[in-house]
Amino acid sequence: MEIVKGSIAIMGSGETSPALVSVHRKFVEMLDNKVNAFLIDTPFGFQENADVLVDKLQLFFKKSVQIEIKLASLRNTNNIDSVEYFEMLEQLKSSNFIFSGPGSPSYASKTWLHSEIPNVLTNHLKDGKNAVFSSAAASTLGEKTIPVYEIYKVGMTPFWEEGLNTLELYGLSCTVVPHFNNKEGGNHDTSCSYIGKNRLNMLINEEYTNILGIDEHTALVINGEKEIFSVDGIGSVTVKTSNGQTVFEAGNEYSLSELQSILQVTNKKELQPKKTSSDNIDVNSLKKEIAKLNLEIKNNNDFTTLFDKTILEIINLRNKFRIEKKYSESDEIRDLLDNLDITIEDNKTGSSWKFKGQ
Repeated sequence: MEIVKGSIAIMGSGETSPALVSVHRKFVEMLDNKVNAFLIDTPFGFQENADVLVDKLQLFFKKSVQIEIKLASLRNTNNIDSVEYFEMLEQLKSSNFIFSGPGSPSYASKTWLHSEIPNVLTNHLKDGKNAVFSSAAASTLGEKTIPVYEIYKVGMTPFWEEGLNTLELYGLSCTVVPHFNNKEGGNHDTSCSYIGKNRLNMLINEEYTNILGIDEHTALVINGEKEIFSVDGIGSVTVKTSNGQTVFEAGNEYSLSELQSILQVTNKKELQPKKTSSDNIDVNSLKKEIAKLNLEIKNNNDFTTLFDKTILEIINLRNKFRIEKKYSESDEIRDLLDNLDITIEDNKTGSSWKFKGQ
């Protein structure tokens, strides 16, 4: 198995609580370079108070962690494949600290699986960067996702949603269940992400998966480079498989191989490869170039050099389409440049450009 150098903290809840603020600080201190942190707002993107939640989280990181965390917004699938979407992805790719937290697990997983975020997160961790996922966002990291709102609030018959399966990077075959020890129900069972043990067992019996349960105000912290994990906070981590149950208490450090040996692939169907909306769609290459230009302009005053470089990249893309006999796409680029009063001049050695009238 490939060694993943990045670290990930999976929180059962309480991402802004005193019990877990040290986890955020520790991850920031581990970074070699200047902190470039981003918050993904997808899990609560459907809520009317999404802007308020963003402000609260940014204030928490500023006051309690002493960092500025910028927003990488993807609140729905409407703008996927837009220039703004690709600009957001470029920002995430440049980040060395990613956080995502509360909201709806199923809304997050379904939105992300229509995007390139799962692949961005995978590469982020492979490259030795850090991520903290809590509550709803944490629920998406395994093979499956519990649709909490649909089961607990609406009363639908229990069913699984697909997960991102990010933890496969660390050799872990499981589904993450945050809020594992929740007791808010009082006279009814709200453990196991509010759906209770009975309904969780129904799901497991319907389609098996190992369970990685994380108590509230508790974090499972995996250090990929050192190949260790620890439990931080006030609760514990419970691993449930067909062979039984194992509990890891807070305050202890363990070899990652111990967790890997328990959470092995077993009794489950092969997962389908992740799909993204932009696989093999050449037309998005142009939007990606524009997104990169937008970001470079924000951080660089040499607009002339950047503009020339970008136009040449666009022309190269047009030439690629022509070689591949994708004339419709090639014509779209020509028309776009024509609308910008830019003329392309083709010759035997290549192509160049100039403004009309020059």
